[in-house]
Amino acid sequence: MGRSESRPSGNARGHTARFGLWRAIAATPAMLGSLLLLTLASGALGRWAGLLFFAWAAGAAVLMTRVGERITVRAACRFRSPSRAQAAALQPAWSTALRTTGTAASDVDLYVQTAQTPNAYAAGGRSVAVTSRVLEDYESGQLAEDQFVAVLVHELGHHGTGAARPMLLVSFLVAPWRLAVSLLTGLGSILAGRQPRRGVVIAVVVGLAVAVTRALFQGQWMVGGVLAFVGLAAVFCPLADAAISRRSEFAADRFAADHGLARALAAALHAMDGGWSVAAGWSRRLLASHPTSEQRIRVLLAATGSAESSARLRPRTGIVTGRPR
Repeated sequence: MGRSESRPSGNARGHTARFGLWRAIAATPAMLGSLLLLTLASGALGRWAGLLFFAWAAGAAVLMTRVGERITVRAACRFRSPSRAQAAALQPAWSTALRTTGTAASDVDLYVQTAQTPNAYAAGGRSVAVTSRVLEDYESGQLAEDQFVAVLVHELGHHGTGAARPMLLVSFLVAPWRLAVSLLTGLGSILAGRQPRRGVVIAVVVGLAVAVTRALFQGQWMVGGVLAFVGLAAVFCPLADAAISRRSEFAADRFAADHGLARALAAALHAMDGGWSVAAGWSRRLLASHPTSEQRIRVLLAATGSAESSARLRPRTGIVTGRPR
């Protein structure tokens, strides 16, 4: 968010910039993998090899500018500037969110993403977006203004805690590695045919273990070490990134709670998906980038210092109580 005037308070202040740094560190093996792939690709370019690295570095430098971020979120995230009607509808809640957090309007760009799923996002250093569905719910009165403000403050909290700042750049730097992994995964799926995904994963793990063992027995320590590192990084780096991402969500929730919006944000979370969704399977829970809504609501209500149970947010009939997000 550039030189944001957003001032995290309480616990959020201690988390400023830490989550973004941790996620960047977790992505370091993938960035090194991208560099290795570019090095291999440059071998085919001969004396023009330097242009490939120059283009990669220049793209990263441009991405760190405000213009570069605007281009990137439009192209990669499908963010769009609000129409005149959307801007008019957003203005009251957005102004309240900026005033509540002490953020200057010039420090952050607000976008709308066309989607039928109610959601909101923080990206880069200065971008916040809401989906068209959230805006429709707000305009129709299904979403109360304080709940909408709480959603916006939560996203500003991602900037205030530094969680979003480096992630567009990191995504760009790891793009070659992720593309290669996607191609290999797709090839493995094709070769495996109709084999269950778990069987494909087991086959890949066993194959990698055999390759590492064979390289070590042949005295190829460098090759074996690289293969082992790649295998471990492929497993642990996504797990680490997901865990850090979940903690950053709690930090952004605390940011909203520190600004007096804990109950409003809990109501918005509850209405978005019923508030009680649980990720199925241990692997999905470990790789989930967000805590479950139930976990977040429980923490938010505890932050209010009230003895009220989160059960009071549950609908007594099929109709959701309160105003949905």
